[in-house]
Amino acid sequence: MRAYNIGASEVHTVGQVAEVLSSVAGAPAPVVTGEFRLGDVRHITASSARAWAELGWIPKRGFEDGMREFAIAPLRGDQA
Repeated sequence: MRAYNIGASEVHTVGQVAEVLSSVAGAPAPVVTGEFRLGDVRHITASSARAWAELGWIPKRGFEDGMREFAIAPLRGDQA
């Protein structure tokens, strides 16, 4: 059994995720202070190269479409 990272080849920030999710929810835009806490991870990315190479997987949705779908998807616990 193997683990695979699944995502597009584009890098997005947490701020970009928050912006799209707040937009979909009709909520106020996130407030960016520029501050961070000691120990916060500053940069991290995950590569989907293994999934592409071994499974032939390719993304079918762009970032914003994927985030919109995520925002309105039912919670896993509610799918009984």
